[in-house]
Formats: sequence, structure tokens, C-alpha cells
Amino acid sequence: MLQVNSLHSHYGLSHVLQGIDFSLEAGEVFGVFGRNGVGKTTLLKNIAGWVKPTSGSIIAAGKDITGKEPDAVNRAGIALVPEDRRIFPGLSVRENMELGLLGRQQSGGEAALEAVLDRFPRLKERAGQAGTTLSGGEQQML
Repeated sequence: MLQVNSLHSHYGLSHVLQGIDFSLEAGEVFGVFGRNGVGKTTLLKNIAGWVKPTSGSIIAAGKDITGKEPDAVNRAGIALVPEDRRIFPGLSVRENMELGLLGRQQSGGEAALEAVLDRFPRLKERAGQAGTTLSGGEQQML
């Protein structure tokens, strides 16, 4: 379950999210829509840990993930797949993935990378080719 309670977020003086409340049960589908600039992406970035909320709380599976770093939010089972691809040109699929391991404090990075590749067989098949040669959907997986 995901619960968002009285979530507020600012960019400088701009109060983008003002008291957002909702909850989702496992398997439930929820849509967020509105005009450009009303805070849809900001809401998702707050939940994913990319932006820290000013106040309020975000609870995932009973754990408070409010203001946590994206890797901690990922461990709670939440990830945000951005529209833009963020693929490093000139690097292979594997090399792009290895960059995601930089700065991790855990050992066993190679095993973690192999576990991810096992979950995404299309990427595993293409591990040696340039990331920019993947289809749009495959680039989002990457």
C-alpha cells in the first residue's frame, strides 16, 4: 500500500504541491492528470525520493519513506521511470548499468548487476551493444 498524507512541496518560493492526500492498495490503478506546470511530475519525484517534500508524509508498505534517498525508496519497491532516457552515448548497455553502481556502499555490485540483467532478459541479450541503439522501451528499461 502507498499512502500520501498532506504532502507539500516547494521549488523556491513556488508552493507546487499543497496538501496532497491519497492512498493506493496493491494492484490498484491511479491516474494523475492536469495542465502543464500543476505538479504532476513533482508529486512523482517526491514519492520516488528525487525531490524532498516540505512537509507531509509518504508511507510505502507500512514504512515511512518521506524524504528518503531514491535508493532507499527503490528498496521499498517504488521506482520512477523518467520520460527522458538518460542514456550515456558511447557506452554499452552493461557500462550504462555499471554507472548505476558507482557510489553504492554495498559490496557485491557485480552480483547485483547480474540479478538485474536476469530480470530484464532483453537488456541481457544486448549488454554489449551501445545503449543508444536500443528501442525506446528498452531504453526506459535501461
